[in-house]
Amino acid sequence: MESDTDNLTIIYRRPTLADGIHIHQLIKNSPPLDLNSSYLYFLQSSHFADTCVVAERDGEILGFVSGYMRPDAPTELFVWQLVVGENGRGQGVAKALVRQQITQAIELQRQHQSKLLTISCTISPSNLASQGVFKSLGKYFGLQLEVSKFLTEEHFVGSDHEAEDEYKLFAPAGETLNDFLHDKLMT
Repeated sequence: MESDTDNLTIIYRRPTLADGIHIHQLIKNSPPLDLNSSYLYFLQSSHFADTCVVAERDGEILGFVSGYMRPDAPTELFVWQLVVGENGRGQGVAKALVRQQITQAIELQRQHQSKLLTISCTISPSNLASQGVFKSLGKYFGLQLEVSKFLTEEHFVGSDHEAEDEYKLFAPAGETLNDFLHDKLMT
């Protein structure tokens, strides 16, 4: 997937192992996001590349979204972490990253002759930007949104980590996302 911004094309693609260190640096430079070890970003860029996406323009990684198909709920895509660096903000990069991630997840599910029923993530109550992206995607695609409590501050013993609410998007009337989003993702 590509988009043109100021005559420089943004390319949305699966990450590679070589992207891991750049993703780590991007997240490190984007507080208050939780920074994981560089090793984790190498794993996401290789083992989980089918459900992760980088946004790149002129050799610079502008954004990254990671996720995976839940082992305990294999019809659900869990969006783990979404980041857009300063040079990519205000250009629709976050929505495009998740849109490409959903497309890749549906392709993956089709290869395994499986369904995608829900897209979920956890978001802190103060993270209005991520809430906005997720709600906006739901509205854009005509999906239902369900928000519930997931982790409280007490779960994060010894740290000042904020609570996390779980956000779930799903098609109305029990349709699969494979079918419901097919035409919308092709445009």
